[in-house]
Amino acid sequence: MSSQNEVAANAPGIAASSSVWAPFASRSFVWLWLANAVSALGTWIQNAASAWIMTDLAPSPMMVSLVQAAAQLPVLLLALPAGAVADLMDRKRLLIITNILMLVASAILAIVAAVGRLDPAMLLVLTVLLAIGTALNSPAWAASVPLTVPRRSLAQALVLNSVGFNIARAIGPALGGLILAIWGAAAAFSANAASFAFVALVVGVFLTFPRTQTANRVPPEPFGSAMRIGLAYALAEPVVRSTLVRSAAFFGCASAIWALLPLYVREVLDLSSAAFGLMMGVIGTGAVLGGLMMPALNRSFARNNLILLAGASCGLALVPLTLVPSVTTAYGALFVFGVGWITGASNLQATVQLAAAPWVRARALALYQAVFNGGMGLGAILWGWLGDHAGLTETILTAGLAGCAIAIVTRAIHLPPEIDDPSASAITDPPALSIAEEMRPLLHSSRHRLRAAVSYQIDPSDVPAFRAAMAGVRLSRYRDGAVGWALSRDVSDPTHWVETFIVRDWHELQRGIDRLNLADSEAVAGARSYHRGLDLPRVTLLLQE
Repeated sequence: MSSQNEVAANAPGIAASSSVWAPFASRSFVWLWLANAVSALGTWIQNAASAWIMTDLAPSPMMVSLVQAAAQLPVLLLALPAGAVADLMDRKRLLIITNILMLVASAILAIVAAVGRLDPAMLLVLTVLLAIGTALNSPAWAASVPLTVPRRSLAQALVLNSVGFNIARAIGPALGGLILAIWGAAAAFSANAASFAFVALVVGVFLTFPRTQTANRVPPEPFGSAMRIGLAYALAEPVVRSTLVRSAAFFGCASAIWALLPLYVREVLDLSSAAFGLMMGVIGTGAVLGGLMMPALNRSFARNNLILLAGASCGLALVPLTLVPSVTTAYGALFVFGVGWITGASNLQATVQLAAAPWVRARALALYQAVFNGGMGLGAILWGWLGDHAGLTETILTAGLAGCAIAIVTRAIHLPPEIDDPSASAITDPPALSIAEEMRPLLHSSRHRLRAAVSYQIDPSDVPAFRAAMAGVRLSRYRDGAVGWALSRDVSDPTHWVETFIVRDWHELQRGIDRLNLADSEAVAGARSYHRGLDLPRVTLLLQE
């Protein structure tokens, strides 16, 4: 299972339960946590084995880095479609299908290794196939966590999921190196296949997710529209948008050690696959400690500063690897890197979890996954290319210094200490629409777009404040499905302003109304407070020919 499990934040902005163990009161969460830990264990065994095998098959920085790129880039390319599928499809069925797909890919990899036919191309192709399964699985899995616990326990659930994932990270690479050294690659890949079989069994037998509630008066959301709205939502939700930018900066630099550590262990430290597994385990141990420290860290530092410290810690941890290369130095530096890694990764994903509305959460998390895997995959290619041309230790040093600098620069992209609940209900009902009977058949046709026009009377002295308020309304319209928006002024009457927004069809307008939340209604109320007419702003619905 991929990075969606790296969530551990006692995130500010929600009421926490009294105990960090509270989520275990939910039977569904217990099974989800167990499946998460077992799947992560298999994944880390596989990752350690694949990276080390490539150092035997093709020992160059670029080829070793391509193993990580092959595991990450398909998730980048498929993230948004996978998120749309996760929001639209029955989640239990989707998780079973994707885990069976990954089981088959791992089994083929084990068979090919057992018969001695594994070469660099075959390893990369089957790694890509596994990554496709991960891409389809990750958004659904990540979005399932809030379905197993109440919101007040979500932060603790994310902490526990992260601890389980990083216990697997601490054990899995060392176990993978040991299995590889004693029984060979086929056994390591078989262990991963078994983990997917276990997850499919748990999901099929023990987990039950509530079905997504949709309005009965409209048909299901079309797949293409679901992808477009997911992207539009992320761009129009300031917290999600800022988090994605900060994530790209963090993961792009931190990807260097994941891509180049196998070669560093082999060529600089002159150690074996078992030692490589132990060093990966040290990162996991640091991450487990970071996960357990997370509540205290979040009480001590604002979210914005904590992510800055995480990026700087990951960057600084790479510097001694190149200046004082030794086994002792590597263990200490990688432990610090593990703490910084989970601090940054967990807070970034938890921020997306908490800021995204339930109806679009899987798509928002899919975009986070795209940024994560894009940063890791493209970063791996960049650092691998630089390693071929500038040298291995020089590249690691460059990545470390760049990580520190970028962490400082991107702090200006602010993340709020408090995150409002996006599932909170709207405080006002949308205005009633007057529709002529002869127009109703046309409304239900998908061939016609709709243009809504809202008329305001604004005093000239209130114009700057009104414009500022309408900026929030604009983001609200795009979050809820609009494909266009404009604010216009009547040249014959300077107090007359008209807001217009376009939706794809009548059904999309109804879905948008159902999506309205507290933030949307507050944005509209803020704009309406500057309206000087005797009645509410007039709303006109126009059918676009």
